[in-house]
Amino acid sequence: MYLHLIRHGPKNNDPNVHGTGVEALLDPSQLHKIVNYGKYLQQRAGQSRSQRIILETTPVERAKATAEVLYRTMIIQLEPAFSYVKPSVNPLIGSYAYDEQGKAVNLGPQAMSKLWAEAKKSEHCNQFQGEHQPLYAWCEQGFDNKQANNPADPGISLREISCRIGTYVYQTLQEKENRDFITAIGHSGDIEPFLYLCLEMLEGRDGSNHDALTRHFKKTRGALEPLTGIGIAYDHSDLYLSHPSENSSKMFRKKIGIELFQEQDNWLKENGRSQQVLEKKIAGEK
Repeated sequence: MYLHLIRHGPKNNDPNVHGTGVEALLDPSQLHKIVNYGKYLQQRAGQSRSQRIILETTPVERAKATAEVLYRTMIIQLEPAFSYVKPSVNPLIGSYAYDEQGKAVNLGPQAMSKLWAEAKKSEHCNQFQGEHQPLYAWCEQGFDNKQANNPADPGISLREISCRIGTYVYQTLQEKENRDFITAIGHSGDIEPFLYLCLEMLEGRDGSNHDALTRHFKKTRGALEPLTGIGIAYDHSDLYLSHPSENSSKMFRKKIGIELFQEQDNWLKENGRSQQVLEKKIAGEK
C-alpha cells in the first residue's frame, strides 16, 4: 500500500484575492500541471504494482477540483492495469468539516485565518507558490496555539488539525487493501503541522516545546509547493514516512510505526473538539 498526502493544485496566489485562505480557486492557466501530475501518478502506481488508484480530499473546493482533474486525466488514459475509485471527501484530511447544507466549514479560529492572511501580504516570491510567511507565522504559535482556547472565537488547535490527519492515516492503513495507491489531497497549513508532529514524536517529544514547529519548518524546506507532500508506504512489513529535507532535493525516508498514528488517533478521541467547534460555528452563522 502507498498513501501520499499532497497539497492541492496551483491556485490564484494574488494576496488581494486570497482573503482568509479559502476564497481563491485553482489557477486555470496552470491546470496542465495537474494533468501532468495525473500521468505521473499512474506511472508511480505501476511501479508499485498497485491494482487500485484512490483519490480522497479535504472539503475545500480547490482540493476537490484538483481530484476531479486528476481522475479525468487518469481514466482517459484507459490504463487496463488499474481500477479507479471516483474522488471522495474525507473531512479528517485537514481542518474542515461539512455543515448540514454540505458547505465546507473552517474549524480553525478566525484569529488564525487573519494571521495567515496578514502574513500572506508580505510574501514576495513569484517563482514559488509555497506559502512560507503564513505557515511560519502559524508555526510561531505552537501546536497548542492560544487562539484555540478563546470561547469568543471557537476553533481547534494546530495539534488537533495534525491529529485529525493522523486519524485519517491510521484508519486508511487499517482499512485499505495492500495493492491500493491512495492520494489524499489537502492544503498547506494542515499537512505540514501533521508532518512536524510525526517528526517530534519520532524524536521522543510531544510537541510542547516552543520551537517544535519552527524547528521542523526549517528542516523540511518550509511550506509545500502545489502537488507536493509526504508519503507513507509499506515496504514488505515495514512502514516508512517520506518527507522533504533541507539537506537534499529528494525525499528523506524514515521508518515509522503505525502505533504513532494510533497515538494521534487516541489523542483526538480523548481531547478532540472538532464537533463542538463545528456546532458553535454553524450556530454563529444563523
